[in-house]
Amino acid sequence: MLSPLRWGVCSLRAGRLPPIRRVSHSAFSRRETEHIFPSPHRQLAVEERFPLSTLDLIITQNYSTWALIFKLDQPSDIPVVTQTLRHAVQATLAQCRHMVGTIEGDAQGDFSIVKKPDSTVPFVVNHLDGPSYAEIEQASFASASLGDPAQFTIPGMTMACHCPPNASPRISGYQLTFIPGGFVFTVHKHHFAMDVTGTTSLIHQIAGHSHALLRGTTPPEWDDAWMDRARFISPPVAEADRVAAPPAALRHPDWRPCSWLLFHIPQGQLDALKRQASPTTGGWISTYDALTAFLWRVLSRNRAQIYRPDLSAPAIFLESINMRRRLNPPLSMRYQGNVLSGGLSFLHPRPLTLGQVISPETPLSVLATFIREITQSVTPQSLEATLAAMAPVRDKSALNVRLDSMPPMSLAVTDWRDANMCAVDFGFGRPAAARQIADTVVENMMMIYPRRSAGTEDEGGLEVVLPFETDHVDLLLADEEMGRVATFRGVEARTG
Repeated sequence: MLSPLRWGVCSLRAGRLPPIRRVSHSAFSRRETEHIFPSPHRQLAVEERFPLSTLDLIITQNYSTWALIFKLDQPSDIPVVTQTLRHAVQATLAQCRHMVGTIEGDAQGDFSIVKKPDSTVPFVVNHLDGPSYAEIEQASFASASLGDPAQFTIPGMTMACHCPPNASPRISGYQLTFIPGGFVFTVHKHHFAMDVTGTTSLIHQIAGHSHALLRGTTPPEWDDAWMDRARFISPPVAEADRVAAPPAALRHPDWRPCSWLLFHIPQGQLDALKRQASPTTGGWISTYDALTAFLWRVLSRNRAQIYRPDLSAPAIFLESINMRRRLNPPLSMRYQGNVLSGGLSFLHPRPLTLGQVISPETPLSVLATFIREITQSVTPQSLEATLAAMAPVRDKSALNVRLDSMPPMSLAVTDWRDANMCAVDFGFGRPAAARQIADTVVENMMMIYPRRSAGTEDEGGLEVVLPFETDHVDLLLADEEMGRVATFRGVEARTG
């Protein structure tokens, strides 16, 4: 039998993606669900409400599911890992109280996370006969090597689940899935709760409690300021001045079914890209600028063969920017909420056309500098202006971001390099990899993954996830320039 990695490579040489393995729950899994309280649990007579900010409400209305993949040599350690993580989650929830409960509205049209005396979170333990840790490791931890995403996620809390706030969605859930030679710990959170930096803070809190339970170290500290969203909640607006949100954006009808593909780019190639993309007339660009410029060009060049766009049209580029360090005063990186702002190409005074992005006559430094200027245009003042513009909107959740409403050829980039989920020791080791388990694909969303654990063969390089049309993926994989820079590692998710 071919290994998952060789199976994928052979299938791609034949011009097709390998099918994602679907495993029957009844035949191969043993799943148990508990609903756990924070610990120590105190039956408070009153509920707690944590008002959501404008920055929380405009984010996408689904769950984000982060899977941490661990090696486990001894099956006899399974009970210890299970009990330790259960108690670590409970101890974390006693501190991060906003991660227990549901999202609820009020008469003013605002939303809060509501924690009641009887609020719990689901904690699921699943046992699978396969795939093994060795198989997943051989496949470079590509998410498709895990098999069916449903085996590693809680029903109703996946990325594909549209969960508007008026449906009272749970705020978080946790699943522990044991496989031969390892296990996967999946943290589910509604995106209204926090961004990826906030999720990293939550994971570090769980890891700190886990380490304390196993190794006798001091439990992690906690400051309630790290869940106080008041800084981003606009003052009340008089009812006479309030306005309705514009009609909700819909998915653009021209998108074709897409896959998310995992690539690895070694450090040497990143250094070469930065040299190639650095302006000759002075000025500074980052590795992110150079890498993103290169991938924007590669994706645009190949997608143009599918969609045949008007090359004189403006190129649409978006990026998600963590504002914690940019604010004055800066916000703690341990803050658990959404503090994202968007860098938008259509606000740039000198937009690029699709033809300029694609053309080899346009130096890569032009694209990299363009991206750098977009990034630098996002400031505390621009964020304040955005919040002020949204303040009169009655239901701010109706302003939620829907990336796929943008037309084909658009690209939205999110950079997760600072999400150091794999750097923290749980007491039984560090995660070998962190993956966003997805049962859907956002057609124009490119992701730079968190760095893997130190000591792996990928140390110093980066992993990126690129969207591409499923029926035409051979175009991207046959691109010579892409092949010189990046190595295809496997499929993360796909539709169609």
